[in-house]
Amino acid sequence: MKSHENSFEFLLEVGNPADRGTRTELLDRALHTALKLMDADAAAILTSSSRRGERLVLHAGSAATAKLQLPPEGSEVIRSLAGEFKPLALADLSDDARIATADGCPGVDGPAIFTPLRQRDPAPAYIAAYRRRGRARFSVNDTRSMLLLGAWLSTALENLRLATGTEKLTVTDDLTQIYNYRFLKTALRREIQRASRFAQELSFAVIELDHPDADREDHGDLRGGLLLKELASLLAQQVRSFDVLARYGDDQFMLILPQTSRDGAAEVAERMRAAVEQHSFTPAAAGAMTVSTGVASFPRHGTDIDGLVAAAERALQQAMEQGGNSVVTLAGGGFNSVGDDRGSSLGRIARGPADGLRIQPRVKAVSRG
Repeated sequence: MKSHENSFEFLLEVGNPADRGTRTELLDRALHTALKLMDADAAAILTSSSRRGERLVLHAGSAATAKLQLPPEGSEVIRSLAGEFKPLALADLSDDARIATADGCPGVDGPAIFTPLRQRDPAPAYIAAYRRRGRARFSVNDTRSMLLLGAWLSTALENLRLATGTEKLTVTDDLTQIYNYRFLKTALRREIQRASRFAQELSFAVIELDHPDADREDHGDLRGGLLLKELASLLAQQVRSFDVLARYGDDQFMLILPQTSRDGAAEVAERMRAAVEQHSFTPAAAGAMTVSTGVASFPRHGTDIDGLVAAAERALQQAMEQGGNSVVTLAGGGFNSVGDDRGSSLGRIARGPADGLRIQPRVKAVSRG
């Protein structure tokens, strides 16, 4: 059986930026992840889009999902949960004949666990895992892993809906077509609450374009805006489906990295820095545009929005003071520099200012002095 320690690896795999796609592809990845995460013999998803009472089911060893019809009376699991967002675990499906009939899985009639999905759509939904009779029932750790998977899937489905639905305009920056600061605040508050509830790490980064005034002088405001849009698109390609990238100020972006340690966030930020440095922006040559990034983590550097943003801003300031084109992470009372314009993988350590700052989103970038 897969160990509990492997659960986070599976959850990170499912958000691989190379696997972006449609809603159908998202649900398929969730089913495959449930099989691996739970060492299950089958997995199923009932979503709010199943207007005809269909469930998607995937058996271990099968490459394709199948659609199963619910009985006319609908899902017994949904009635049993009755609006409570708590997993429902059965030692054996035969313990509840009604659930076995309405929500069971052909050929897999042993232990089962059902985890509800939180969605804005009022129609109920769940993701489930099944094992054959005679296998071990799902443990407390299995239940926690399914809660994390359910939380990830709920967020990924919501992000996909916002990216493709009519609400996109209210949460999207007009120029860059990524999330705006309004959405970022809501998402960060939600992810802090989730990280606190499940005792998870959460990282946050502030990314700023180096020397933006020089870029405007070289290319003009209109061309500078197109360059910024191209930059946003390049940054978005480096993150996972459940990460949140948003525009923060004229030349700044912010990135929320759920279930990610400080070191993991530094790797993502360094990947972004390298991608920007190596990219040939039209009409600029490769290396003409670079970014600096400050990284902070929950709960080490802050336990609320103000604290995390202020911590990441302090790290960003240090990155700019050491010449730009670098990534700096807060480490205890100081800073770790990860990558710079000489391409180092680990850099200097410099002391930073005191904690306790409160900031508001800025319109202009930090001055290089």
